[in-house]
Amino acid sequence: MGISDRDYTRDPSATSRNSAVRAAGLRGRVFGGQAVGRRESRLPWPVHVIVIMVCCAVFAIDSMLAPQPVQFGEWRAVPGREQAFADLSASRATYSVYPLYRDPQGKPVVDPSGRGLMGIWVGQLPEMTAKQYEPVATAPFAYVTPIKKWLQFTTAQAVWSFTPTGRVEGFEFWRFLGYGFLHVSLMHLLLNMVGLWVFGPIVEERFGGARFLALFLTATIAGALLFLVLNAAGIAWVKSQGSTVAVPGLLFNDPWIPLIGASGGVCGIVLAAAWLRPNEPMEILGIIPIKLKFLALGLVGISVYTLLAQGNNSGGEAAHLGGAIAGWWVAQRPHLLDGFFDLFGRAGTKVGGKTRAAPSTAPSEAEIDRILDKVREKGLGSLSERERTTLRNATDERKRDGRGS
Repeated sequence: MGISDRDYTRDPSATSRNSAVRAAGLRGRVFGGQAVGRRESRLPWPVHVIVIMVCCAVFAIDSMLAPQPVQFGEWRAVPGREQAFADLSASRATYSVYPLYRDPQGKPVVDPSGRGLMGIWVGQLPEMTAKQYEPVATAPFAYVTPIKKWLQFTTAQAVWSFTPTGRVEGFEFWRFLGYGFLHVSLMHLLLNMVGLWVFGPIVEERFGGARFLALFLTATIAGALLFLVLNAAGIAWVKSQGSTVAVPGLLFNDPWIPLIGASGGVCGIVLAAAWLRPNEPMEILGIIPIKLKFLALGLVGISVYTLLAQGNNSGGEAAHLGGAIAGWWVAQRPHLLDGFFDLFGRAGTKVGGKTRAAPSTAPSEAEIDRILDKVREKGLGSLSERERTTLRNATDERKRDGRGS
């Protein structure tokens, strides 16, 4: 059941001040079918438009940068050189990495997908000297732009991986967010931006710009987390049980396979919009009518089926599903989003070595009483946008102080 189906969202009046207070405390939900609690913004454009602009700008800049080689898979010992590779791992010795194959012009040879093969040798050797020795291990590499190299999400880069000598790398946690602003093609970008353009206003109108952005980023993180959990579980299964029996739903891809795109965040916005307006009429391809709740269920169903069937882009569908789950869950508890940006120090300011609380913007008790009296006499639909914001802010203040439900 969506929020617009609840009785209290359609009730035009309140019989008492207590009922109005209870309505105000319903986790920032909608009063009278309109937005309650949108914070006034000085931004020149809606936040969903700004997110679209940022994604487009990143794509444009990224497309102009020269690609660089980046590891695309685990190091594996060359057949017959397993002991040499084991000795390298145990010795903590230095090593050299070079492309194995080059064309007559000296450029690394890559396949149509832009991938090639790197080789590893023991010791720091000049490239021409190293090419005379058989490598002890190889790993695939791909050419990607510097922005993708820095922001793409992989299990190996974002969490942990091991160098050929056993040194631990990874812990690049910014990738949990960064990948959501990258796209591999113009069509990939277009599809995600259309999703933000269509469904973003529904969520931002109800929750406000700050909550919209927090929801989008939360869904993006959730998409990467589900991808990570399923990938880590798949890798652990293969190492413990072998690859003869695949468990449906796990991701058995190499930990260096990248996750890229805003789809996880967009799916979170779609599911939030479906919770807010489940019966909103939509059209698929502009001709097939469908209610928003059924469209959202269809997207979730496709993701679940692809994961269980080990279909193409299972990793991407895992991110879609993670973002969708987060969007649906948080949409029912939007007050939780208010603390998202507190991680960056919004709640207080350091002054002279002490933390000084931010100035309170809570409305006066007299103003709250006046608004509640108006609700009792004329109904919730009589409130102005400013009065709705004031009432919502008062409710949030009570919750932060532990006085609300």
